[in-house]
Amino acid sequence: MNMQEYNKVKNMTYLEYCDYLQEKYGIGKADYFTKSWNKNSKVSRTKEGLLAHHKYEDHAIMLGDPNFAKNNPYEWQLANNIVYCDYLEHLFCHILICEYPSDDRNLFEAVGIGGVINYLVPELNDMYSGWVTGQAWRATCHQKVMNDKDVYLELLKRFKHSCSNYPFYTDDCLFTSFNEPFGLWSREKNKALFKLIKNL
Repeated sequence: MNMQEYNKVKNMTYLEYCDYLQEKYGIGKADYFTKSWNKNSKVSRTKEGLLAHHKYEDHAIMLGDPNFAKNNPYEWQLANNIVYCDYLEHLFCHILICEYPSDDRNLFEAVGIGGVINYLVPELNDMYSGWVTGQAWRATCHQKVMNDKDVYLELLKRFKHSCSNYPFYTDDCLFTSFNEPFGLWSREKNKALFKLIKNL
């Protein structure tokens, strides 16, 4: 997603944006999990730089993890409830969930924010600071958004302002590295980016 497209979609609600992405990329190629809760390899489109997002993550957290998913309706795993997106579109989906959580969401689950602060932001911080993955599928997905750092910063600015009162948000939640715990990168290498984020 480049800045021109973000300006086109920035005022959509979460469900409107899911519809937009399904119009753009199509619905899931397959159900995400089989009936026995094994991930269906046919759902993947990472060779195109796209990730699979669960539309019902405005209702429940971690629907891509069978341990969490099986506590929710299997229908949420069906192909028509899978939304394809690049990394920045995925981040925007999760920010919109924080802004528009479902009224029927699971009790005691802060939907949306975990995807932002535990997965997407730490990885994108490393990528935009120069980390190069050794995984071919991830490299393809990174390449799709590599030139859109301006959109990444705009999304983080929005998250800081619209989601600062959301559960689990802290002022430090964006100053992270996905690869530091594995010894593959260091937050020190993200310092220039962190300075930009701090000033948003």
